[in-house]
Amino acid sequence: MKQNLLFLFFILISTRMLAQFGGGSTYDFLNLTSSARVNALGGNQVGMVDSAELTLSFYNPAALRPSMHNAISVNYIDFVSDINIGYAAYARHYEGVGTFAAGMQYINYGKFIAARENGDITGTFRAADYALNLIYSRKLNDRFYIGADLKPIYSALETYTSLGIAADLGISFVDSSGNFTAGLVAKNMGTQITTYQKNSSDREPLPFDIQAGFSQRLAHAPLQFNVTLQNLTEWNLTDKSIWDYDNAAEEEKNYNYKSDDFVKQFMRHVVLGVEFIPTKNFVIGVGYNFQRRWELSYGESSGAVGLSGGFTVKVSRFRISYAIASYHRSSTSNIFSISTNLSEFLK
Repeated sequence: MKQNLLFLFFILISTRMLAQFGGGSTYDFLNLTSSARVNALGGNQVGMVDSAELTLSFYNPAALRPSMHNAISVNYIDFVSDINIGYAAYARHYEGVGTFAAGMQYINYGKFIAARENGDITGTFRAADYALNLIYSRKLNDRFYIGADLKPIYSALETYTSLGIAADLGISFVDSSGNFTAGLVAKNMGTQITTYQKNSSDREPLPFDIQAGFSQRLAHAPLQFNVTLQNLTEWNLTDKSIWDYDNAAEEEKNYNYKSDDFVKQFMRHVVLGVEFIPTKNFVIGVGYNFQRRWELSYGESSGAVGLSGGFTVKVSRFRISYAIASYHRSSTSNIFSISTNLSEFLK
């Protein structure tokens, strides 16, 4: 049975699928961060495993562990402009069956002014996206876990609404020392059920992606290194369909759009994070997201775009995390997380 599940997983992630980026898909909010700790490490880490960090299952469902039984986590992101993001999750383990978690992700885009083509204001409207996360993981053996995340989706943009369904499949590995972990995830496989245009049958693709990562904690130093490779279904992330630098007229060329060499193109797929862990109750993390920096920088001075940092501290029965990330020279994002295990209150 275990061999069949692994075979099915690799068949699914090796199936030819169209990858989308840069606005080429719908429900892109599914790729936004939901955890302060992970956001401090660049915004995405699929190879990490921490028995007390429930939100890691948002990035890789196989990171859900039996030790998270009765764990609860609440996360709030003060995103750019007036955009607010939230994620809350709760987990339970059933011996002999597996570990389950239910979470809700939402993004509120705020209030917009409605106007006609001639500029006449007609009122205001709001926009929001929601996804329910139904996560399951199971131990295969002492080294491997597998997991799945089923995500019903509801999107409401003014009077336009859409329903969709997505799923993540993940596998997680832990070595015998527990210092090295790795993960592989196929994310956002699915489809729109109903489109925003009710009289249209043209369904937009979801932001499908394959991601792989690992985490290495040093045996004799309080440091942990985390690396994730994302957008593995698409090599060229500069999107030359929008700007073909090599064939542009000389007067139109701008260094911001110059075609990347191999090294830069490879680094666009990389998210790096380093944690300093002096004690089990205190963690400091910093991260660098190459694609975020090169995609969202403007002009010669990029400031801290792509950089992030934060900390996690345990106070009594609660783990409190904070992270800050720079998406633009004029805008940063603040993320707050608090988690606990309800079983500790029953002792």
